[in-house]
Amino acid sequence: MIQFRRIAALLLGLWLGAGIFADFAVTRNFQHVEGFLAEPGSITTAVEMNKIGRWRERIIIRRYVAELNNTIFESWEWAELAIGSALFLVLAFGERPTKWLLAAPVAMLVIVAGQRFYLSPQVAELGRTLADLPPKNALTGTFWMFHGIYSGVEILKLLIGFALAVRLAIKGKTDPNYFVKQFAGRKGAKASGEAA
Repeated sequence: MIQFRRIAALLLGLWLGAGIFADFAVTRNFQHVEGFLAEPGSITTAVEMNKIGRWRERIIIRRYVAELNNTIFESWEWAELAIGSALFLVLAFGERPTKWLLAAPVAMLVIVAGQRFYLSPQVAELGRTLADLPPKNALTGTFWMFHGIYSGVEILKLLIGFALAVRLAIKGKTDPNYFVKQFAGRKGAKASGEAA
């Protein structure tokens, strides 16, 4: 039982930690665009950027960052499906899993599947379409709606994960007669083996 809990806690910690890191990374990527345009880090780069025009470069770099974020999300969501499936199997084959312990990773996996197969493709495609349209296009509202839904279910998934982590950390009520039952079981098996 303890080993299963430890493995489950390790997988859950990996899932939550990497998920928070991925969320942080993609939000920071767009902020770095403005910083890079203001201070590109080398004189040669600054001169070349001034020749092209920083406003033009901003469009190109932001488009690149959006595609980079799409790739990060896609890769991470596939990894989440693998980690979440492994977590479910560890909990399912652990000793006496409760329904709640099994329901939490299933709920998280359902959220990830919705993100991977529906929300992420919608956000990516709308982002590509909006890149070629005027800023105040009607699709902008649809893009931000899908983006908001994605963020909302991401927060829900993390909350479920943290609740599961707390549940795994809290040791269940132990049976005071556990060792007596184990000893009696071994003694009975030994006696029947001697009688044979």
